[in-house]
Amino acid sequence: MSTQTPSSKKSGSGCLKIVAVLVAVLLVLALPLCLFFFDLGQAVFNVPLVKGIVTDEVVNSDLIPAALEWLSDRRAQERVESGEALTGITEPDVVLLMSFLDASDWRQIKQEVLTDAILTDWTSVTVDGVYAWIDTQERNPQVAWSMQAFKERVNSEHGTNSIVIAFKKLEPCEQSQIADFQARLAAAPQGTEVLYNLCNFPDPWHEDQFQDYLDALTDVVKNVPDSFNLTEELLQVEDAAGGVGPEALKGLLRNIRTLAGLAWLVPLVLALLLLVLAVRSLDTLGRWLGSPLLVGGALTLLPALVYRALITNLLISGPLSEAPELIRTEATRAILRLAAEVFRPLMFQALVILVVGLVLVVLTLVLGRKQKRSTAEVFNEG
Repeated sequence: MSTQTPSSKKSGSGCLKIVAVLVAVLLVLALPLCLFFFDLGQAVFNVPLVKGIVTDEVVNSDLIPAALEWLSDRRAQERVESGEALTGITEPDVVLLMSFLDASDWRQIKQEVLTDAILTDWTSVTVDGVYAWIDTQERNPQVAWSMQAFKERVNSEHGTNSIVIAFKKLEPCEQSQIADFQARLAAAPQGTEVLYNLCNFPDPWHEDQFQDYLDALTDVVKNVPDSFNLTEELLQVEDAAGGVGPEALKGLLRNIRTLAGLAWLVPLVLALLLLVLAVRSLDTLGRWLGSPLLVGGALTLLPALVYRALITNLLISGPLSEAPELIRTEATRAILRLAAEVFRPLMFQALVILVVGLVLVVLTLVLGRKQKRSTAEVFNEG
């Protein structure tokens, strides 16, 4: 029969303490990381939540007008760089006309041709298609926008109103531009269409010029399909750009969803392991579990308090550094709305952990004082 010597017992106890210290450190680090990962998964893979936020941003914010203004500016810049802005040979065109519009103009046009119902339907179809794709065998998300309501809206008086908004942005023609148009008109064969210069012509050409833009818009709408297959467009972009394939992305999203859903188990297992290794009484419960919970709760609370400034700075200095101010503002606001759904529960969890840790630490201090007092009383009686 073997017996343990006092030295071997001390050695075993010392090893347990070292392991317990390592587990306590891991618990402190795991609390903020795992809870953040868990809350991130709960927000990102919550389809109704994401759909509601995205729909509200698309319908009610200035994100679309800001993006369209940015595209207009790029088109205008391309015209200047290519010399297209200096000639009237290929003008007018309804797309060229749009290059003169700013965010305020696009906001008005959006109200005319992109109703809340149209945008809500497109957003719902897109979000549902993307999330459904994660659990299917399809290579790409199956997303198709119904364009019928949009085409009907553009072909009505609302489309005409949109042209009026854009037409008002044209500067009055200079005499040289009028002369250029008249010269091209005189040189053109009979029956050949002569395009107006990209400026606002006076009478007697004004009404005919405006009708040209309406006809151009009608031609554009005729080429719009009744159903726009976003999947096919994504395939073209994928073939041109390369990069991470959709199958790899789908697998990554599945893994993230699974791991995020199980992330809360890590600090729970570490806490239970710490109880087994080090806790032998209420006194040690506060010392070994209360203190890590107190520190871990504080570390969890910190990002929940500063996330807005942190995310804003990261976006401005990173992905949105070259975006126009209005797009940067609207995109940041939308991302912060989704981030709030992550950090709001994280703050609540951090506060609960802090309270539990504080109670355990205070309980340890109170018991320690009582134990010292009782020991002192016994010593005095003796």
